[in-house]
Amino acid sequence: MTWTRHCSKIGCSGLTTIRDRIEAGSHNPKVMPALRHMNIMRAAHVLPTGLGRAASCLMLSSTLAAILGSCTAMAATPPITPQEISALRQVTDAQIAPDGQRILYSYIAPSNHSAPTAPEIWVVTPGPRGEAKQLRGTLQGDHDPRWSPDGSTIALLRTHDTSATHGTSLVLLDVSNGKTRSVTGLTGTPVTLTWAPDGRSIAVITREALPALPHHVTEEGRDGSSHLVLLDVSSLKTRTVQTPDPFIFDINWAPKGQRLIVRSGKEGGLDYYWYRSTQYVIKTDGTVLYTLPDRATAVHASFSPDGNSIAYGYFSDDGIGGLVGIIDLSTGKRERVAAAWGGAILKAEWDADGHGLTVLGFKGVETHLAHVAFNHSSTDEPTEIATVMGEVFSFSRDRAGDTALAASTRITPSEIWLYHDGKGQQLTHSNPDVAQWSLGEQRVIHWKAKDGLDLSGMLVLPPNANPHQPMPLFVQVHGGPLEAWYDGWLGSWHNWARMLASHGIAVFMPNPRGSEGGSQAFSAANRDDWGGKDYQDILSGVEQLEKDGIADPAHLALGGWSYGGFMGMWAAGHNDRFKTIIAGAGISDLMTMAMSTDVGLSFIPPYFGAPLTHRADYAAHSPLSFVQNVSVPVLLLHGDADTRVPTVQSRMFYAALHESGKTARFIHYPGAPHWFGGSVGLDAEIDVQQQVLSWLQKYL
Repeated sequence: MTWTRHCSKIGCSGLTTIRDRIEAGSHNPKVMPALRHMNIMRAAHVLPTGLGRAASCLMLSSTLAAILGSCTAMAATPPITPQEISALRQVTDAQIAPDGQRILYSYIAPSNHSAPTAPEIWVVTPGPRGEAKQLRGTLQGDHDPRWSPDGSTIALLRTHDTSATHGTSLVLLDVSNGKTRSVTGLTGTPVTLTWAPDGRSIAVITREALPALPHHVTEEGRDGSSHLVLLDVSSLKTRTVQTPDPFIFDINWAPKGQRLIVRSGKEGGLDYYWYRSTQYVIKTDGTVLYTLPDRATAVHASFSPDGNSIAYGYFSDDGIGGLVGIIDLSTGKRERVAAAWGGAILKAEWDADGHGLTVLGFKGVETHLAHVAFNHSSTDEPTEIATVMGEVFSFSRDRAGDTALAASTRITPSEIWLYHDGKGQQLTHSNPDVAQWSLGEQRVIHWKAKDGLDLSGMLVLPPNANPHQPMPLFVQVHGGPLEAWYDGWLGSWHNWARMLASHGIAVFMPNPRGSEGGSQAFSAANRDDWGGKDYQDILSGVEQLEKDGIADPAHLALGGWSYGGFMGMWAAGHNDRFKTIIAGAGISDLMTMAMSTDVGLSFIPPYFGAPLTHRADYAAHSPLSFVQNVSVPVLLLHGDADTRVPTVQSRMFYAALHESGKTARFIHYPGAPHWFGGSVGLDAEIDVQQQVLSWLQKYL
């Protein structure tokens, strides 16, 4: 793997490999000069990363030691490194057994430097003596485990990558003895599965590979069709069910197993997966019984226990926000769930008695487990069950109603939690070393926009921050724009808060208008206005932190990834306060972005209209239109295999900066897609963080 870099005004060597850079010491803290990246007057904890206690003290002069304090104290709490962040073990997809006695989950211990590390399936038993370990009978690469309704069998997907086999297969694992049976004869490769309520059948979505094209030839929009396959568990015989559309995305069973909900599209790309899919109720022979109104969202549809109603997600009329409703199949009447709540519902699951839904919702910066009670004529507002922390998208429940999910805290990365009667218990401890890290205060921040709108976000401070000393501040803008920062663990390859704060830089993470977690009107409040009031909302938050004595007005920077990269480019051309800008996978030109992204014309046009008929609006909100105003150094980061925000977006912005003689650096990563997490190896994730840290230490 190579890192390709282009520079303007600052020296670089064109192409370098990660091995060359490590051997040269450019990313090896053990050979960094003693005082490199140190801000003596700012923070006592900014030390050369990785130096031993004795070596650190030997390199400090007596004057420096007097300023910074005890060498022993400093060496005991070194700053967090990009290597440590990228090496965090990842825990997701909690699946509780029907009897609640065991919880399966996906476990990844990053170890591969040049490619993603394969997951493992682990199991933990609730209780004081619960032990987390790899599930007997599973292999590395196994994923998506699902319990049978009686808890005796686990269906999972097994990814093979050996000299003999390659691909993914469906495997049934006997819980009592760990023995497995592989399912053969499937048409295509299995991608997801769902058990029938009686446990006798499994519905499987498979994807069929297209015949290979000639070498070095590709075709836009070419994707293998999918199939709905029903598997008889006892005999392992399969049959294929005809579906309304050729590309199937989600499936769910009716209570009696005679009907299914199928979410599908006429094409297989992400445009249809995210924005243009339709949901149908079909018989197991493929007969279509009902078509759910409106385009579907990622909130998967499910039948009520009596089979007469369906809860599902659908797009609002503006095509931006997602709503959740319950539709009566006999009358066609639909009621929106929690219409006045003012937050986003991410998942909804029926109660066993059919009298309500347990929902996972997000509001402000908080994730909530809540209950919505209703009758056939109306829905009530959610009643809080528990506030969970972190970026949570899913949960599972046992027969008694206990809930398992993967969540974090402010000081602990994501772990498996079990909630009983609203009280949560952390069951796993996958990253014990984090307890030894020096972490500063993390708090929720509230402020008002210039027009009086209430806003919120997160603030992460350096360890031992002086409350009377304004400090350097990095403003990190989230992606989306319909995403949001959350209260929980804030440290990953793209979430730089904990790492930067440990090096003496406070990090402000605002949720401006247009973010997720507000009302429908709030979510669409930046329509026709990217870089307008949403940018002003961010500036208002910075001004509040300056007034509070937290942010040093002379040491401010801004950046982010994806939409955060767009906002970085926009801020660079509309800037009177930031000393430097970082733009990761950002959008510089809305017109070319709308016409080239893999999510098609369903993403940007809801905000700005059809690109070919609204050229002036697109240009007015494109950072490239204001590049002549850039006066501060800009760091651009991008994956070369990014089809969501094609790399040309950063390339154009860099070219304009370079031709104008402005200070800029463009680093792009061959083979890396839009979202690095789980798609690349450790080296790329580490390098992104190191580039951000070194850039801010140089210019901030």
